[in-house]
Amino acid sequence: MATLFYLALGWCGTLYPGWWRRFFKFPTPPPPDPEPWWYLGRIGLGLIAGLAGGTLFQARIIEDQFFAGQAAIASGLVAFASASIITGLATSLKR
Repeated sequence: MATLFYLALGWCGTLYPGWWRRFFKFPTPPPPDPEPWWYLGRIGLGLIAGLAGGTLFQARIIEDQFFAGQAAIASGLVAFASASIITGLATSLKR
């Protein structure tokens, strides 16, 4: 169940391309239609990053008293954050 949880949060952490541009107010022309493989690649990257981040974090904190009773929640948040960071960096390098 933890694997499915991390995969779901990895999918939810996948960001749309160019999300960071709204903070800098860059004038952006309408983008051309992206190739369909880019969507699938971005979702796959988010799934892998979420699974890796959640699994590695859970293995690290499993015996830690600070996270007693909250290992799944904390690992899920790390899975979501790692997928957001990795897919955000990947989409910003695309252009």
